[in-house]
Amino acid sequence: MLALVLMLFAHAGPLPLARPASHVDGHWTTARPLPEPLLEAGGAVLDGKIYVAGGINGHGVPTAHAYRYDAAKDTWESIADLPAPRHHMPLVALGDMVYALGGLSGKDFRSERTVWAYSPGTGKWEARADLPRPRGAAAAAVVNGKIVVLGGLQRIADGGLVDVTVVYDPSTDTWRPGLPILTKRDHLAAATVKSIIYVLGGRLLSADRNYDYMETYDQGHDAWTKAEIMPSARGAFGAAELDNKVHLLGGENRTEVFAAHDVYDPAAKTWSQDAPLPTPRHGCVVVADRGKIYVIGGGVRPGFSESDLVEVFTP
Repeated sequence: MLALVLMLFAHAGPLPLARPASHVDGHWTTARPLPEPLLEAGGAVLDGKIYVAGGINGHGVPTAHAYRYDAAKDTWESIADLPAPRHHMPLVALGDMVYALGGLSGKDFRSERTVWAYSPGTGKWEARADLPRPRGAAAAAVVNGKIVVLGGLQRIADGGLVDVTVVYDPSTDTWRPGLPILTKRDHLAAATVKSIIYVLGGRLLSADRNYDYMETYDQGHDAWTKAEIMPSARGAFGAAELDNKVHLLGGENRTEVFAAHDVYDPAAKTWSQDAPLPTPRHGCVVVADRGKIYVIGGGVRPGFSESDLVEVFTP
């Protein structure tokens, strides 16, 4: 989706992959649509509610709008706008706050350092310590009471892709560096299973340079490890942890949008496939809550397109 200059990056060979088995055990339903079509919004779950913020709207314009979804009532409500429009911005929940981390701004995709925390109690976004450097289209995960931001991109003039891992401690409102990611990439995804962050896919600044790499990050020991490669290369997709497994959904390349639903079991170190996404999408929010996975918004065609779809997977 980003029309940027390609950069070459060498990577040692990943671990071999056994062909994934197909176990279509779950099913999909449709929930109430988003209040507006969105592409590349951020999403997180806090106290049984799903938060969606930012993105590119149905007019192709970056937005500051933010929403909260109540699955029990199947209703959306508007919450306070972000302090400024953002897209390609990770959103995570930790403690009693939702954190918006960096992202891109404007139609020229400027990378940003801003960090904002939303309190449901006050209904406001508050500034927190900036990221050490600007980055957008990154992945973020929560582990051991910390927020970890991985990969992403900045301006080509500043080096393009970002490799430094950064870790945020909300108790001190400070960032510290971690060991750099093994493979620099943007439009990647991450999910935490038992204190290990699984970092998946992504691309080399272009939708025709997707990766099938999976790498794990142990934040407690600041250590990276290569893991089993993915069944297929994909970027601009979502990942969520459910029942100690990692579910991958959506994504795109130059010519197609993906419906494949790949599932990784860290205990068995195996991939399988479950019921595919009813509507193939990229740049969508993928979150898990109360035994279900929600796929929200995203583009239905390669490149710039937006949707208000909400589809729900039940194992």
